[in-house]
Amino acid sequence: MRHLLTLLAVACTAALPVTSWGQHAAPSSHMVFDDNFPGDIVIISVRVPADGEAVYTYYEGLGWRGTAAGYAGLQAHPRGHNFICSVWDNPAHTAPITAVHRGPGTKTEGFGGEGTGLKSWNFELGWEVDAWYTLVGRTWSVGDHTQLGMWVHAEPTGEWTHLVTFDVAVADARFEGGTDAFLEDWLDTGSEGRTTNLRNGWKRKLDGQWYPFAAARYSVNAWDLEPGKRSFAFRDVWDGGIRGEGDKAYYFMSAGGKATPSTTNPSTHAVPRREAEPAFPTAVLLDCRAMQTDQGWNLTWACEPAAAPPHAFVLETLGEGSNRVLTREQVIEPHRRTWEIASAGSAGKPQPTRVRLSCVDLFGRVSEPVDVALP
Repeated sequence: MRHLLTLLAVACTAALPVTSWGQHAAPSSHMVFDDNFPGDIVIISVRVPADGEAVYTYYEGLGWRGTAAGYAGLQAHPRGHNFICSVWDNPAHTAPITAVHRGPGTKTEGFGGEGTGLKSWNFELGWEVDAWYTLVGRTWSVGDHTQLGMWVHAEPTGEWTHLVTFDVAVADARFEGGTDAFLEDWLDTGSEGRTTNLRNGWKRKLDGQWYPFAAARYSVNAWDLEPGKRSFAFRDVWDGGIRGEGDKAYYFMSAGGKATPSTTNPSTHAVPRREAEPAFPTAVLLDCRAMQTDQGWNLTWACEPAAAPPHAFVLETLGEGSNRVLTREQVIEPHRRTWEIASAGSAGKPQPTRVRLSCVDLFGRVSEPVDVALP
């Protein structure tokens, strides 16, 4: 685990050239949650309070292990407020990692250092201080590959954004726990205080059951606090634990500035949970319409941005004057918004007159179907 977390720390600095760290970096710290099992969906909400923003800081919300290990979070970068999601290369991969979807403003490129992989970042979307951002990662199998997508829900707008989907050339990769949240100063700016807030962590087990994160182990990288190491000058300038009570409780980590320890390194903290599953509105399909083509029809649609994002789509064709289903197809392409529908092609086959579209959202729930007449 220590080796993985060190690699994660190095990878998130790849967006900037880093000179000698010296001994004046704010201490790096972690909250490692109690989801000690594999899952296919992982969730955390992250906030940077106004007095906790410092440039050259990475506020990781999700860090995971496995054959598609990676990390996702917020970054205070000299160029602006950035969303990052990256996946590490692994010896089990049979081909390089690729991006099969990049959301608006998302760019991808390879990274190096003490490991290699493919990183994504998005400055255009941006984030605000004092606002919660919910990160959701999901993996699914595509033949002998695994695809891994990352979404973010922004509290200020109430809307979801699909940031990226990676294709990883390894079968059945999943999010291995415990999920790690990380606070890092990557450029000797320990005199500046930085703080991250975390709440509402979830993982969906491989049997479909939801697990709410119930406890976390807080720790500061002790190997960085020794004489001559990168955080020695700020070796006692850190803190972590829980703030707020009841439904308002959240985890926090602080480093640099005027932080003062109120706990030990390491220490364990727990926020009681009562929810049974994440509470997001089920996906809603909008503006479905069909246009005739030479081969059949082209169906297009949109999705309500304030409802849960789609993960898979189901399309059924129906015959005239009947609800009898002629064909049924399902595709797992969260970014898909169009479908080509072929005509029956033979006089002996019933011709479709309607299509029925529904979606399975990011959390596994089925939307209300929409029927569209074929012109």
